[in-house]
Amino acid sequence: MDIFKRICAFFMILLFIAAPPEVFASEAAEVHAAAHILIEAHDGRILSEHEAHRRMYPAATTMILTAILAYEHIGLDEILIAGNEVTMLPPGSARNFHEPGEAILGINLLRGMLIGSGNDTANIVVLEVARRASGNENMPFNQALLTFSNLMTQRARELGALDSNFVNPHGYHHDNHYTTAYDMAQIARHAMSIPTIAQIAGQATFSGPMAGDGIGVPDGALRLSRTWRSPNELIHMGEHHYPYAIGLRTGRTDHAGDSLVAAAARDGVTLISVTFNSPEIDYAPTRWQDNVNLFEFGFENFAHRTFLEANTVIGEMQIYDPQLDDDGILEFFSAVRGMLFLSREEAARLQREIAFEPDVVIYDEEYGQMFVAPVEEGAAIGNVSYTLDGEVVFTAAIYASRYVPLRTTASDIDFYMTRVNEIFFSTSSIPFWIAGVSVLILLIVLITMARNARKRKKSNYKYNWRY
Repeated sequence: MDIFKRICAFFMILLFIAAPPEVFASEAAEVHAAAHILIEAHDGRILSEHEAHRRMYPAATTMILTAILAYEHIGLDEILIAGNEVTMLPPGSARNFHEPGEAILGINLLRGMLIGSGNDTANIVVLEVARRASGNENMPFNQALLTFSNLMTQRARELGALDSNFVNPHGYHHDNHYTTAYDMAQIARHAMSIPTIAQIAGQATFSGPMAGDGIGVPDGALRLSRTWRSPNELIHMGEHHYPYAIGLRTGRTDHAGDSLVAAAARDGVTLISVTFNSPEIDYAPTRWQDNVNLFEFGFENFAHRTFLEANTVIGEMQIYDPQLDDDGILEFFSAVRGMLFLSREEAARLQREIAFEPDVVIYDEEYGQMFVAPVEEGAAIGNVSYTLDGEVVFTAAIYASRYVPLRTTASDIDFYMTRVNEIFFSTSSIPFWIAGVSVLILLIVLITMARNARKRKKSNYKYNWRY
């Protein structure tokens, strides 16, 4: 028996040693990355996350933010001339092999960072943006790098990335250059909202002249052509192709591991995923399947679900002391549609709460909360909110469906006068008048006939008495 136990223990140890790296799951989403997040691009709702606020090295995914700054400061049709900054790169940097004196179109700077893998392209952006932002046209590159890094961190915080710090435009490793999966998702969400960046990020390849059609290129500038292939295998036909992928950017350093910021669109829904430090298993990268698993989890389990229709009555309440001709009920509605990206289970857990403005309601001991007149038609009388697991996820104003006048002595008199008019002087009272007159005429006829009959009887009596 002891031998059997020892054998079982031996095999358990072997299984433990041979076990694959830890897999983090969000329900059905199997993800190997050390940190990940999946969001819906429209409203930024988090669908899946693990260690999303853990500081990670972003590697070349950094260039998503650099591309945003380039787009915001450099015209797409501008011609820039590369300088010696294209040679000022750390050892082993990925390059697009730009040359000093090369003419480059603004839009090709974006392509060089999002399709190509050019740290030298990013350096051109650094010098140009920093000089424009500072107003110093002669700023040296080292000073420009510091200025641009500060701009990056500031812009990231404006986009909701509050736990990030950037010290270079391309993600070459530095201990103080970090972000989080959550922060990078906010940056990527903004990037994908810019049509030009979104279109470029989804391109598998680019080939063409750096200066475009060459118009506006200074004499003596180099006019070169480049061919780039995106390192994002999700958008290439092949083993890792994902048919709904539309971007965005890969990254890898020895410290950061394999990283990927990806986007996918299906049935009108766009999702953004971030995976940092996805390991290799049996010498095969897991970052591609990690992101595919996240996308499939999101598309299969979530959808835009409508829980509140616009301009449709959502409730009613009694009116305190309404006018005599009022039915005493006021309906209310929302002018906007309530729709969120939810799973079926989440939609079923939504709780609705309605709160009225204090000046439009009164509490009655017998009937509870009631509207108090006057209330204008279309007046904002409160809010409707929806909570999910205790968190408010949607709020909208509610409006009165009609005018509710105040009850007064004059309104009571008007009511009774109206009723008298309806009874005696309206067209609807004609049948009653006809019936009344007919009855009166009939009575007159009957009375007349009765009187005539008595007269005849009395006359006959007198005649008989004489004889």
